[in-house]
Amino acid sequence: MGQGVWSLDADRQIAEITFRPQQTLLELRDDIAALPDVPGWTPDFDLVFIIPDDAALDTFTPEGLAAHQDFMRGWNAGHREGATPKTALVCSNDLKRVIPHLWEAMTRDGWKTRIGVFPTRQEALAWLETDT
Repeated sequence: MGQGVWSLDADRQIAEITFRPQQTLLELRDDIAALPDVPGWTPDFDLVFIIPDDAALDTFTPEGLAAHQDFMRGWNAGHREGATPKTALVCSNDLKRVIPHLWEAMTRDGWKTRIGVFPTRQEALAWLETDT
């Protein structure tokens, strides 16, 4: 399954993972698919994805993201609870942040989850704590 390491914060109900340098979109999908098996995970957790400066993102094409949408719709329906679960995408690199913003735009309408894109982890965590 996934090779990534999820970090769970039970108090805040947040699951967090950092992209690996050469991580592909399919590997990210494997990491997400493995999350329900992580001890301590519950479907009411929000998600944080950290995209470091050394993340390649070359497989994160519009076509790849469109295919990823199909996976995420099913995964969210089966593994996320609550009225509006949140997912925060953190990317400090201005150029690379285009990819998370594209994902946010692609999931704006008709999605169970709310997506937010932030340059810092602190901003993402603050957003996750809000009710909006």
